[in-house]
Amino acid sequence: MYLEQTDIEKGIYAEDLVVISRNPENITTAIEEAIIEASAYLMARYNMAAEFAKTGVSRNKLVSKIVRDITIYNCYNISSPSNLPELRVLKYEQTIKFLKDVQAEKASIEGLSRLDSPQGTGSNYIGFGGKTKRKNDY
Repeated sequence: MYLEQTDIEKGIYAEDLVVISRNPENITTAIEEAIIEASAYLMARYNMAAEFAKTGVSRNKLVSKIVRDITIYNCYNISSPSNLPELRVLKYEQTIKFLKDVQAEKASIEGLSRLDSPQGTGSNYIGFGGKTKRKNDY
């Protein structure tokens, strides 16, 4: 698996993780859900299958942190959503905002292999809209 319980304990005390997860299977479920959620945002630009197949020190540190933050948030949601600390909600919202920025190509993650081969070819997204109509009557 991409992350293990010891990796999650870098972001939360081990005792707290045991209390909020209640069951080791809940931690595994939270990790799987976090990988799916992060992958949904990043798979449009990056080869996430290759990244999530890595283990140990070969993993991208930023992606590991993103998955860890989402996993901790998911652990709280699985076991006790009513006791969710504001700090965890804030970290989760910041992580999702960053993932949306990466998806919109406002930010990038260094070290991941891109799906499109040439760099600097521009965005893969098409913007729609126009200028608001002005009223020119007298």
